[in-house]
Amino acid sequence: MASSPPGAQQTRATYPALLTDEAAVWRGWLAKHESEWDRFDYNVRVGPGFDPGEGVDPAIRKQAIYSSKKRIDALAWRGSQALIVEVKDRAGLSAVGQILGYKVYWTRENPSLPAPQLLLVARTLAAGVGDVLQAHGVPYELVTPQNAIASPPQS
Repeated sequence: MASSPPGAQQTRATYPALLTDEAAVWRGWLAKHESEWDRFDYNVRVGPGFDPGEGVDPAIRKQAIYSSKKRIDALAWRGSQALIVEVKDRAGLSAVGQILGYKVYWTRENPSLPAPQLLLVARTLAAGVGDVLQAHGVPYELVTPQNAIASPPQS
């Protein structure tokens, strides 16, 4: 994938799978850190999907497995080093499980690459979540949301 020019990510109208509030948080993080990374991937599917079984039409079965895989919000790349980013407006305990699970799946599916780094980006954390992140060695950054675009592109 080609590198995006500086600032190209933070001016996007949308990001796959991010809700409006999460996108504003992500833009705030990008405003500070986008230039530190070569490129970004979004909505990256990892892990096993739900297999409805052999009795299901093969095309439908394949789509069911693909559609039900877990989705990493963002992968930031610096060379071959990936950073798995989970973006939340208000991060609860479930965000910890998500990012730890993504690391397991991504590492299994990409054994020739260095182990990914992890980062939780949020506007706020639910009570006690910072302690759990610290106990698992998962860094986090609290970000002021930002709307990098004055208005969305007209369709």
